[in-house]
Amino acid sequence: MKEEINLYLDLDRLSANSDDTISHKYAQKVVSKYPQVRVNNIYSIIGECRLVKSEKEVENIKKAIEITKSGIELLMKEAKAGIKEYELEAYFDFNCKTKGVNDLAFTTIAAAGKNATILHYVDNNTELKNDDLILFDLGAQYNCYNADISRTFPVNGKFTERQKEVYNEVLRVNEEIISLIKPGVKYKEINDKATELIAEECIKLGLIEDKKDVRKYYYHSIGHSLGMDTHDIETPHRNITFVPGVVFTVEPGIYIEEECIGIRIEDDILVTEDGNINLSKDIIKSVEDIEKFMNKEF
Repeated sequence: MKEEINLYLDLDRLSANSDDTISHKYAQKVVSKYPQVRVNNIYSIIGECRLVKSEKEVENIKKAIEITKSGIELLMKEAKAGIKEYELEAYFDFNCKTKGVNDLAFTTIAAAGKNATILHYVDNNTELKNDDLILFDLGAQYNCYNADISRTFPVNGKFTERQKEVYNEVLRVNEEIISLIKPGVKYKEINDKATELIAEECIKLGLIEDKKDVRKYYYHSIGHSLGMDTHDIETPHRNITFVPGVVFTVEPGIYIEEECIGIRIEDDILVTEDGNINLSKDIIKSVEDIEKFMNKEF
């Protein structure tokens, strides 16, 4: 009787239709030649290991966020009506490259007006209008570690009253959820709380009358783990309990297609022994700070 041998490989797929990875191909070759070998998927174990970041990993993420911050500030400086979304986006690419970053965390979302109500809009080819808001979801990659930040600001540097009203409700949820993250808290708890809070805001904004209708204006979860992948090992984060060293995004949004308003505010949060640190706290996000920044002379 031949001895059974266990082989452990990362057999993750991004989707059911994804091409075979090197690991998949290697597993097929081994099994065809050595039937006594049992192939095991170690993806979930790797995922658990990657959830908690070392100090060096956190430093790399901080650097990616720092580069992202300067890119967002350049976008706000250069925003104006009449240019295309991709023209403004190009300033972010320029900023990253001049700081030695060739790889972005993911394809940049540059979504003005109604486009910002499309969750994964990446066409980035619409002309900016004077009274548009533009939503940027972007991030630099530094030493293989990613930032993932969303900021929304007015093209002309001044929020309308309605834009300000919606923006401040999203910001309130962003800040309240961040305040809840600490060791021992479960992901599901903050995800459910975020949905409840956004439902309350949507009622206040006159968008819905019943909380169960919130998904008409908010159609994603509150966040995900962050690290070497933008969605860093997707499987475990849906069930995790926060522990020190986890880096997690907080990204509430409200998307009102009929008003051409889409707002998402996203920060990257490090869980600590006694709470959390907002690693992206220096990227401005209040209405007052954004308007002040965009309207000063450079």
